[in-house]
Amino acid sequence: MSHKNNPKRFALNMSAAQFTKFYIMHLLQIHQPMISEHFKTEFKQLTKNWIPAPSTLLDTLHDMTEEGLLYRREDYKSHDKKRQKVYWYYLTDKGKEEFDVLKKRYKILFEEQLQILQQIMKDVYK
Repeated sequence: MSHKNNPKRFALNMSAAQFTKFYIMHLLQIHQPMISEHFKTEFKQLTKNWIPAPSTLLDTLHDMTEEGLLYRREDYKSHDKKRQKVYWYYLTDKGKEEFDVLKKRYKILFEEQLQILQQIMKDVYK
């Protein structure tokens, strides 16, 4: 995952879809179930100015469901107002196992990027 392996990727050395998948898994570890609207809110809180493109988020949720990492159940957004049907997403056992693997893999990547950013802050913004 080092930037040496892929010189075209510097910031985090991962695609938006990879980060979206990783963070969805994290969110579902602590907040289950969730709908796509919840994910958007959580991404906005994390980054303040970035959320995955709607197509990236929906494609990622779809792909993760197809891979067996997520389970989705169609239900109403609110049982008080039975107007809008949505998909509620849950992390499966397979998804929990995959998240544990990704956490270990990405920790090294995040630490590497953090060191680079800290050095830039020290050198450039003395």
